[in-house]
Amino acid sequence: MILLLESEKCPVCGSPVKKENLKSHYAKVHPRRAGSLVQPKTVPLARAPSAFRSHKKKNMLLLSLIVLAVMGVSIVAVEFVAANTLRMHIHPQLSITLNGSPVQVPAQIGIDPSLWKDHSLDQYGLSGLAPIHTHDTSGLIHVESNTVRDFTLHQFLAIWGQPSDGSSINGHPVSSVSVDGQVLPSATQDVVLRDKPQQIVMTLAT
Repeated sequence: MILLLESEKCPVCGSPVKKENLKSHYAKVHPRRAGSLVQPKTVPLARAPSAFRSHKKKNMLLLSLIVLAVMGVSIVAVEFVAANTLRMHIHPQLSITLNGSPVQVPAQIGIDPSLWKDHSLDQYGLSGLAPIHTHDTSGLIHVESNTVRDFTLHQFLAIWGQPSDGSSINGHPVSSVSVDGQVLPSATQDVVLRDKPQQIVMTLAT
């Protein structure tokens, strides 16, 4: 009984052979198969996915997202700085007369909401102001813009709430307009605003 427990069958001929004698049995009885039977067959192990590669992919994805986020913030920051950088700052002077008497140009045009009727140029303004505005009643027009471009008298009048064709002021028709002492051919001709000493005079009729 012990012999049977200590023996096992030869996989080739089926004869019971003691375990310690298997090798010599193969060599004597089955010499051609001895090498393949004695050598245990090794089964290749499946390679586990590399943790390094997995982490590398995650890190690359995270890095890409960070780069995109930084680029987005940078673009917004550049646009914000550009929109709030003063690139044009001029001060033409406007005078208005009615029957030989001066007509006061209101302060806070383009600042006070009640004197800021046209918002088509708001994109060029800074610090919440229209790009063409007044601070006081002196008639000094402040052109403060984030972009160098032409601004006109009619655009200023539109912001003020007057007819944008320059035909009237406070309901009084414009009879003539002069720039630096030169009367324009038409009372409704537009004027590109320039820096001082530009003097614009609008004469109103009753």
